[in-house]
Amino acid sequence: MSYALIVSEVRRGVFEERNLDSIGLGALLGKEMVLLAPDGAYEINEKLVDAVVKVKSAEDVYLNPMNMGRILEQVFGARGKPDYILFTQSSSGTEAAAYAAGLYGFPVITDVSAYDKEAGVFLKSYYSDKVFGQFKASGGPAVLTVRSGSFREFAGEKAAAAKAETMEGVPAVDSRTFVDYVEEEKSDIDITKAEFLLSIGRGIGNQDEVASYEELAGVLRAVLSGSRPVIDKLWLPKARQVGTSGKTVKPKVYLAMGISGAFQHIAGMKDSDCIIAVNKDAEAPIFQYAHYGIIGDIHKVRDKLKEIAKG
Repeated sequence: MSYALIVSEVRRGVFEERNLDSIGLGALLGKEMVLLAPDGAYEINEKLVDAVVKVKSAEDVYLNPMNMGRILEQVFGARGKPDYILFTQSSSGTEAAAYAAGLYGFPVITDVSAYDKEAGVFLKSYYSDKVFGQFKASGGPAVLTVRSGSFREFAGEKAAAAKAETMEGVPAVDSRTFVDYVEEEKSDIDITKAEFLLSIGRGIGNQDEVASYEELAGVLRAVLSGSRPVIDKLWLPKARQVGTSGKTVKPKVYLAMGISGAFQHIAGMKDSDCIIAVNKDAEAPIFQYAHYGIIGDIHKVRDKLKEIAKG
């Protein structure tokens, strides 16, 4: 049977939005799409795929890569091996993908960000999107991990809801036990709901400059956010981070100041309605995604914006 198996990622009963990227790539592959998920109250749009296989296993059992290897064996027994097995490019997705590929000897391509359908090659980026590698897989079902934010636009509804079936779960392995989720740092501001984000990067120079950009955000009626280097240096709280290891945002306006544009950051904001980038480096990758750009000293631009906004 020719099909693509999409291994969904779930967290606390929530069907993660990043699964839409796996579904989008599955649609581009042109294969029948079979979605694998634990049996539970997950809000899945069953018109996005051709079939949904729900596994009678608890969420923590399902997410364990050693259990997933045995779950896949059951799917293969019932349906045969797929052409592709798609995981999310996340901590649990990449771990399960690596384990499955090693267990069965399947070829694996990680962090897929684009697909050339005509050539049949998968692309992944290096050096902040400055170089792209092209890959083809042979010798068995290809295991892919799919970068968040890359393919969800291709996930479209079908005419009918997916065929649903339930599969027996597997007993949990004893060698590794799930303990608990660690709560994300609480914040009184949710950057995912902001219509205007002013985001700062390491280009601001030092922590003493943060207050001046927070003042600018206030003048512009924007919410201050940041790239990973700013959060790693503790200049802003984790809840303000934009990117794959932070929040995915889609504001009406995204003003990036001093952010070079590593792919992890781009994945978290590239769907913004209007992206404005300010950076002294004319070759900064973020300019490839910006609708408007200013090449220059970000502090001078900051001061000028304050002057204009204050009238």
